[in-house]
Amino acid sequence: MPKRTKSAQAKFAAYFPVADAIATLFRPHVEVVIHDLSSLKVAYIANSISRRRIGDSSVADQVSEESLAQAVIGPYRKVNKDGRNLRSVTAVIRDADQQPAAMMCINFDVSTLERIRDEVSALAFLPESLEPHAPFFHDNWRQALERLVQEVEREEGIPVKSFNTSLRFALIEKISASGFLSMRNAPPVVAERVGISRAALYKYLKEIRSRA
Repeated sequence: MPKRTKSAQAKFAAYFPVADAIATLFRPHVEVVIHDLSSLKVAYIANSISRRRIGDSSVADQVSEESLAQAVIGPYRKVNKDGRNLRSVTAVIRDADQQPAAMMCINFDVSTLERIRDEVSALAFLPESLEPHAPFFHDNWRQALERLVQEVEREEGIPVKSFNTSLRFALIEKISASGFLSMRNAPPVVAERVGISRAALYKYLKEIRSRA
C-alpha cells in the first residue's frame, strides 16, 4: 500500500480507501491521485502509472477557479509522461466551509483500448475517412462533435469547461463552421458539451455572425 504522510492522513484519510478501491478494481489501467490544494502537492496516490510519488508537485494539475466550482470536472484527456493517452475525471473535495481543499483525479490509461480499436478497424477493412467525415446519419454527428471537441482539448491541454472566453468562442466558431448546429436538436447538446447554457450559446453565435 502506498506510503501516507501524517499531514495528508489528517486531512484526507477518509478518501484513501476510495482511491485504493478504484485503483484496485481497474488495475493496472487506472491510477487515483489526491492533490492537496493548499500545498499543491500529491497527498496520496494509488497505482502510480504516472510514476509520481506522495509529495511531488501538483502544479501541472492545477485547474481554474471556475472549474473548482464544479463537483466533478471532466471527463477530459491528458497525456502521460511516456506519451500514453489518458482519460481523466476529477472530483473536487471540499472542507467544512465548502471551499475546495483537494482534488481526487482518476486517470485511465486508454492506450490498450486504442490499440485494440486500431486492430479491429484494420480487421474490418474500414477506411479511416469514414468518420467523422461520413454523412451525419442518426447519432453520427454527436460522435463527430465529440471528436472535434476532444481534438481542441488536446491542443489546449485543458478540458473544455476550463476554457476562457476567447478559447470558448474559437471552439464554438469551429463547431458552427462544421455544420453541427444545423442538426435537429443540436443546440442543447452542443451547449451541454461546451459547458454553457443555451442562451450563452446563442449569444456566442450572434457575435460570430456579426463578425462574418
